[in-house]
Amino acid sequence: MGFYQKEPVTAAKCKAVYLWTGLGTPGVFHVTVEGDAPNFSYGFSLVRDQHFVGGLKIDSMGWTGPRAEGTTAYSVQGSFPGQFVPKIVISGSNGDFLVDVEEIPHNKVDDYVKSKAS
Repeated sequence: MGFYQKEPVTAAKCKAVYLWTGLGTPGVFHVTVEGDAPNFSYGFSLVRDQHFVGGLKIDSMGWTGPRAEGTTAYSVQGSFPGQFVPKIVISGSNGDFLVDVEEIPHNKVDDYVKSKAS
């Protein structure tokens, strides 16, 4: 039986991009998290911490169990609407990490999305 829990993250491989959608409307954060989870882990997801005040905090979650020796590399992405902040918090079982947010202006969003699709 697996347990739903925070998974370890590799802070250096976490990335956050803010996509501006236009004047007077909030944009979207596109967040990518990578890490090495204990064997056997699966069902990774990014979940917004609804109780965090003062910005955006994302928890890296997954199902783990039954446990075994070793680790499995994982990568997960998610999108979260909101007001721009220059740094967000990525939270894993090994701690909380501040990540700089890269901004994509509204007139470059289409090019960014197309580059990620290919």
